[in-house]
Parts: sequence; C-alpha cells; structure tokens
Amino acid sequence: MRQLLRKTLILTVILLLWLLSACAAGPSYVEIYTPQTNPAIFENIIIEGDVQLPGIYPLTAGDTLEALLEAAGGSTGGSIFKLVVGTDANVSQKVNLNTAPNWLLTALPGVGEAKANAIIEYRAANGAFINIMELMKVPGFGQGLFDSLKDLITVAG
Repeated sequence: MRQLLRKTLILTVILLLWLLSACAAGPSYVEIYTPQTNPAIFENIIIEGDVQLPGIYPLTAGDTLEALLEAAGGSTGGSIFKLVVGTDANVSQKVNLNTAPNWLLTALPGVGEAKANAIIEYRAANGAFINIMELMKVPGFGQGLFDSLKDLITVAG
C-alpha cells in the first residue's frame, strides 16, 4: 500500500512539474506534418513568392512560418508565398553576390565576416557584379578561393 501511495505521489509531482513548465514556456506553435514524413528528416525547404530572398533554406524541427519568411528576407509587400517541404538535398542554391546580405555570404565556405563585408563594400563602391569572376577583384579573394566558390555563387537576378 505504501509503495502504491509513494508511486502515486511521485507521478503527481512529475505531472505537476510538467504542467508548470508547459505553462511557463510561453506561446506554442502548431507543427504541420505531411503524411508519411517526419519533420526530423526535412533538410531543405524552398521558399518562393513575395519574399526578398527566394531560395532553398534548411528546415529544422520547431521552425515557424514567421522564422522561415524572415530567413527569406521578409515580404516584398505581397502576400503570396510558396513553401515546398522536403526538397532533394542535392538541389543547390547559388548565393547572389549582388543581393546577398552579410549572413548569407558568411555561409559560403572560406568566407567569414571580413570577406563578406569586403564583398558588400565592393558592390557599394563599384555597383553590381557583372560576372562571378569579378569576385577576384575583391580584396582577400584569389583564384583558389574563387575556384572553391564558383559553383556556389551567381550574379544573375
């Protein structure tokens, strides 16, 4: 009888702690699952439509629609968005040297804060890049780094 009472008391305390933590956690978000998929396996999501930076973005469990749209640079004033979940991980997205913000440029291999800032300063001083080879005119970018980036960058709009 004592063991049953003890187990009931422990279970009650655990349940109470769980309820308190759930209430203190703040707002919750609705997660939408597509049939036969699990959000843990989603690696990419395509965001298209009225956003500043349409393209392919990583999707992690717990992401909200607002966070995804913010990652895509926010709305361009329209309200039409297309989100395609579970895209092929082999599809590559090229970073546009003429429009990419600092955080996106730093996602390129070998490009840190200083080199991302140099790209932004170069395009502010010289205008839009005409072709990707012009990247080698930016201080800190030589042939070797360009060769490692050439399949990951674009100047097309």
